[in-house]
Order: sequence, then structure tokens, then C-alpha cells
Amino acid sequence: MSSKVQIQIVTHNSKQHLESLLRGLAKQQGVDCSVLVIDNASTDGTLEWLADRKGSLGMTIKIIANQDNKGFAKAHNQGFAQCHAPYVLVLNPDVELQEGCLLEMTQAVESFGRIAAVAPKLYKILPFNGKSGIIDSLGIKMLAWGQVVNIGENKPENAKFEPTEAPHSTPLPRGEREVWGISGACALYRLSSLQSVKDEHGIYDERFWMYKEDADLAWRLNRAGFQSALAPGAIALHRRSVQKGDRATRQDRFKQESIKNHLLMLKKNLSLRDWRRLPFILVYECLKFVYTAIFETRNLNAYYGFIRRRS
Repeated sequence: MSSKVQIQIVTHNSKQHLESLLRGLAKQQGVDCSVLVIDNASTDGTLEWLADRKGSLGMTIKIIANQDNKGFAKAHNQGFAQCHAPYVLVLNPDVELQEGCLLEMTQAVESFGRIAAVAPKLYKILPFNGKSGIIDSLGIKMLAWGQVVNIGENKPENAKFEPTEAPHSTPLPRGEREVWGISGACALYRLSSLQSVKDEHGIYDERFWMYKEDADLAWRLNRAGFQSALAPGAIALHRRSVQKGDRATRQDRFKQESIKNHLLMLKKNLSLRDWRRLPFILVYECLKFVYTAIFETRNLNAYYGFIRRRS
């Protein structure tokens, strides 16, 4: 008999995060779940660490050991292809679920058939002793000029968040908040919804390798009429290795991948229904190109890569 939720985690030299990851999984009660780890050729002892401890978790852990780094999107597609549960939790190894998180998310997705994806309240710093926590993501939204950002990132939880563009008008039954999309760091998906929007490049578009694959998927789910929701009672902690504002210290290959994938996302998903956005997108992309040409000339390779990819 299959579980209700398949928790799938892509690892690549993630050993430093595994103790807190498994600690969070052990706190989840009330939901029948299994765990699938897809390892992208780790060399830091990730697989050995998991092999030594997977029996102590109290739930089934299956491991796919890739011989090379297939990237975030393709590795998760391997997991989707093996999923027999109705729901799948995409989880980064640097995220620690708090008590009751998975149960809250599962109850939210089961509450309404058009909900395809659910986000927890994802923190960078958890609240303690009555103090406000610092938000990592309350879902993702697309700005008028096409940039996709985490809702509430780096803000205290009691901040007043600007309204988000809700793609649908149907109210959610349990008081969840509708959002445009869900961060791939921690997202509970309805598998049948993912399968219905799968295209020739996969559920996650494998051309993205890493970055923006969650936004591309969110765009496709919205276009198909599905809803995404924030479950405020579901709490998780995200120990990001790259923080917002760290651009100067980020490796160029990551910046280039982000630029290429953003352009690919726009090319793939923009349609006539987005005509109001087009002037803002054109101005923003021109300004970004000029900035890159002046201050980050080495990252012009991203634009060359995008042009080659199109051809």
C-alpha cells in the first residue's frame, strides 16, 4: 500500500544539513509518508551518512544514487516518475520541518480540489520568546516586470505584506491565503495536477537545471486553472546557503544560470494575455542587460547561452 505523501529530497554534498533535515522529518505525525532521496553524485559522504541512519527515522527511505550531477529539475523528475502517492513534498535538504508542518500542508491541499500546491510559512529565523521571526518565503509572486520573488523575504513576520496578485477569485475553504506560486525549497504538490501540466521537458523543465524551475511550474499551474496556497499553520526553517543580497559573492555560473533560466521562463510562458506586462518586462530586461554589460561583463555568457539554447 502506497503512502499518502512522498517526501522527495535532492542532495548534492548535503551532509552538513542531514541531521537537522531528519530531525524535522521525525517530528511529522498524522500523515502516512515515505522518503525518497535523489543524490546527485555527492562526494562528501552524504550517501554513507544516510545509509547509517535511515533505519532510525521510523519511515521508509529509498535512495536513488546518480552517477553524475543531473541538476535540481531532472533529479526531482526522477522522483515524480516513481511517485505512487497522491501528494509529493519537494523538500530542500537545508529545510527543517517543524512539528505538524506536513499535516497542516496535507489538510490544506485536501480541502479543495483545485489546490495544486501548498507552501508552509518558511522562516530564516524562527520566532522565540515572543519575538518575531524572519520570513524566508510565504510563497512566490511575479512582479509587474516579470521578476519572480519570494513573498515576505527578510521581513519580520508581523510586517504588513503588500497584496499579491491572486490569479483566481475562488475563496479557499480553510482560510489559506492564495499565492501565485510556491518556492521549490518546500512545496507540497498534488501529483495529478503536476502530471496534467507536464510538457515535453518534464514536470520541472529539465532545461533549467537549477533556478526558476519552480516559477515556470507555477506559471503552468496557474494557466491550467489550479490554485496555490499558503498554509499559515505549517512552519519550517530554511537555512539558506545563499542569502538575498549576496550577489557580489555568488559564483558567476550561478548568476548565469539564473539569467538564462529567467529569459527561458519568459519566452516559454508569455502570451497575449500578458500584454499589460510586456512594456515593463522590456524595460526591465533592457536595464538588466545594460547593467550586466557594464558591471558584470563575464556574465554576458548567459545571454549567449540563451541564444544558443533557442537555436
